Amino acid sequence: MIRDEKAAQIPDAVLASPALLFLHYRIEQILGIRASSDALVKLNDYIEKRCGYPFVENPAAYEHVLASREQIFDASKIVTVNETYFFREGAHFELLARNFLPDLVAKLNRPLQICSAATSIGCEAYSIAMLLDYHSKNGPRRFEFEIDAFDICADVIEAARSGHYTANAIRVDGSEWRHIMDLHLTPSGPDYLVSKEIRGKVRFFPHNIMRGFERQYDVIFFRNALIYFSSKNRLFVMNNLADALFDGGLLFLGVSETFAAKHPLLAHRHLSDVFYFQKISSSAHFSSNAHFAASAKPAQKPDLQGARSLPAFAAKKPAERKPASARQAPSPQPAELKARGEEIAAILETEEGRPNALKILEMISGEKDGGIAASPQGSALAASIAYFLGAQDYGAADVVLSHMEKRGGGACALFLRGEYHLLMDNAVEAMRCFERAAGKEKSFWPAFYRIASLSAEGDSARHEYKIKKACESLALGGELGYECFMGGFSPDYFRRILERKLPAGIDGQGSRVET
Repeated sequence: MIRDEKAAQIPDAVLASPALLFLHYRIEQILGIRASSDALVKLNDYIEKRCGYPFVENPAAYEHVLASREQIFDASKIVTVNETYFFREGAHFELLARNFLPDLVAKLNRPLQICSAATSIGCEAYSIAMLLDYHSKNGPRRFEFEIDAFDICADVIEAARSGHYTANAIRVDGSEWRHIMDLHLTPSGPDYLVSKEIRGKVRFFPHNIMRGFERQYDVIFFRNALIYFSSKNRLFVMNNLADALFDGGLLFLGVSETFAAKHPLLAHRHLSDVFYFQKISSSAHFSSNAHFAASAKPAQKPDLQGARSLPAFAAKKPAERKPASARQAPSPQPAELKARGEEIAAILETEEGRPNALKILEMISGEKDGGIAASPQGSALAASIAYFLGAQDYGAADVVLSHMEKRGGGACALFLRGEYHLLMDNAVEAMRCFERAAGKEKSFWPAFYRIASLSAEGDSARHEYKIKKACESLALGGELGYECFMGGFSPDYFRRILERKLPAGIDGQGSRVET
């Protein structure tokens, strides 16, 4: 549901357009960034041409396009700006070389680990490589270093790997570094080519910072990118950055971003008129809110009268039949987990969404020999799955989903499994899961909406029937908070989309409406 304080931050042009509003929230969910109105208009034009439908005629087509990792990378090119040049904001490089590099080299008995996050076309990463190479060869002792550089856009990563740049990548404010650049930038006609030696020192790869980091670093550069993120997602990004730093590690943000960034594990430092952050501790554990704390309690003995069977796909093959005298009484099946929309929404809206999701993942990772080591509540499990799906961490989502399915997750688990299959480009299996979820709970309108959106429109009578069933479900479950599964959009928003696909003058209940 779009809250008033959130809507106040959204431009009127976006609020007035279902397509732009959908893209606004979907891009924020996928990439973590809040795109401008102009960028959303360009993205809408791109997707409309790509799928051949305007949004109001086929929202599912838009969702299908944005479910593809390759298309998400393409979308990122439209909603972000990739302006950069060598030794941009040179004060950070000067501070690193003069104040920190000598101590780092003296203390470490391994290669120095550096990351250039949101590297764009690679000027920053190559600047770091040139700087370190120069000081390794001309300083008191040689040292090794490794540089990782990533960006959400695959195309700019390919451009970075090529090492080919125009003269615009060399600015006047980088002239003080010209003696270093001249060692590794070779003229190629009107352009420049980075030396093979320096290109070999940087590992470029496409990656979404909302998914976290795979390793830790001594120094991370993440400059002039935090401004794209919403206030909520900035905390996710800062969590990821803090997790990815070794104790004492350094973080450089853009000059205009430093004062707005805060994190309990990142101390705000100031040296030689330069601001930066330093990791102060790695001993703090992920905290959890009341919903997740409650979920850590031991599992209660199931109510046998209300118990239901596990879903068919979670059932195990029965063991070889034993004589009656040797057989034990069958174990009771667990009662179906309850996942309440309003609880899920409350968990997802907390500022510790990522730590909470990881907390659940840690709790269930102790499952051994078929026994469940921890028993989170259904709402906590569902919130964790929804978070991981939104962050495109499909492996983690599958782990938590499988755990929920073992415990009889009901309509909620079936729907989330359908979302998982949809994101994996398996629409047939996704539809099966949505239909089973709809069969379990008539008020679970997200499942009915997916069925109506994904169903073929060739048979108009059948398609209209599915739309009407979805509208009926929306009427039944409109107050149950299930919009937490649908990007936070209100049930009325989806009802209006569905009714636009019905014959003119007919509403979702088959009644004629005034026009």
